Amino acid sequence: MVGIIGAMEDEMMLFQSRLENASTSTHAKMVFLSGTLNGQEIVLLKSGIGKVNAAVGTQIMIDRFPVSEILFTGLAGSLVPHLARGDVVVSNFVVQYDFDLTAFGRRHGELPDVGRMIEADPRLVKLVCYAFDNVFPKSNGTPRLVVGTVASGDGFVSDPRKVDWLQREFGAVATEMEGAAVGYTCHLNDIPFVVLRTISDSGDSSAKDQFEAYLRKASENSFSIVSNVLELKTYRDRAASSGHSRAELFC
Repeated sequence: MVGIIGAMEDEMMLFQSRLENASTSTHAKMVFLSGTLNGQEIVLLKSGIGKVNAAVGTQIMIDRFPVSEILFTGLAGSLVPHLARGDVVVSNFVVQYDFDLTAFGRRHGELPDVGRMIEADPRLVKLVCYAFDNVFPKSNGTPRLVVGTVASGDGFVSDPRKVDWLQREFGAVATEMEGAAVGYTCHLNDIPFVVLRTISDSGDSSAKDQFEAYLRKASENSFSIVSNVLELKTYRDRAASSGHSRAELFC
């Protein structure tokens, strides 16, 4: 079973509308929808905004459902000039930028016994990249994809100075409010994860207006990519069961 989490209703609406054989359960006031999509058993969660909601929802999902991997999807702010609205970021690492033990000689984002950066599952990163190429064949005007570090914190970034600090301190390419909490929870539970974010804004003083204006379109892009990920997984599973060599493509 694949776990799919997003923070906001708009980010999860398309997944919910396409889910087949859906059933609902509620835990800690969070609603989990399980069913099938593109041949895969999945469980969906709208976690709510922020790292605490994301961590609580992720842990409940792991405890209550037989998830083998978790994808977190939604929107993010760009931290680098060449990423524009509609472009896609896939995490190779996540970091909690607002975790601060610098008074004890540690670096920003560094967690005791864990480290600073948490690595996403390389196979899932690869699979999401394949899906992106399927959904957006290379041509003029199509979105770009970047694999890089996603920086998470409990604050919506709308300050150019903070954008510069996040990029220079962590080498991050995008910022949002949940991905690193999902990654940390998955890390503790040995569950593979990846964060997929569509850029909705530039993180500057106009970020709020950009985010609200582009929310629906960016959510559509994220849904298309994750939906294709599920198709690829179904293809891989069928190829593996028949002994087809192409199953190795996604391993």
